[in-house]
Amino acid sequence: MEKSKEYICSNCGAAVTSEICPYCGSVTNVETSEAYMEYPVLNCKEASLGFWTTVFPLIFAVMFTIAGIVMLTVAILGIAEDGATPIVILMFIPFLLIGIAATVTVLKNVIRYAVLKSKGKHITGIVYGYTNDNVRINGSPAQIVKILVDTQQGKRFIMYQLGDTSKPYGVNTEIKLIVYKNIFMIEKNQSEAVKW
Repeated sequence: MEKSKEYICSNCGAAVTSEICPYCGSVTNVETSEAYMEYPVLNCKEASLGFWTTVFPLIFAVMFTIAGIVMLTVAILGIAEDGATPIVILMFIPFLLIGIAATVTVLKNVIRYAVLKSKGKHITGIVYGYTNDNVRINGSPAQIVKILVDTQQGKRFIMYQLGDTSKPYGVNTEIKLIVYKNIFMIEKNQSEAVKW
């Protein structure tokens, strides 16, 4: 990272390059997008069954699959005019492909969630900060939370896509996660932390 600004911890006076001071543990004024990655970043796949990961693609899956099947039925039964049948058949293919892609997305999310729930381990992580995702929800950027976790290979960061515009966890707070391989999920109930 190129150092564009000099950040000083307001608590201990040390020079810092991250969202949390490594000397006293205080929250600094460093933006996550400008922070130095002190540890390697793990490739993180989120497992959640929310509106944008399950319901929205399921709507696409159902609607486009039904439309594709209706078009194919119209073509096969010869309901369309003779000249229109090849066009109806060609139109059926993109609708069915979109329906299949949306179905695969839903199944992938459901399977990932089920595997994590059945085989996952409970761990804790420290929230380091937030950065904007490329995805926009109602005109606002969704958030990615930067979390420090302990692994068998040492400390690692994960960049967890929240799929929401809010920042629900305080910087420098401990949160509970479930992990299986590179699949992560932030637990909804944050009352009791379990060490990994």
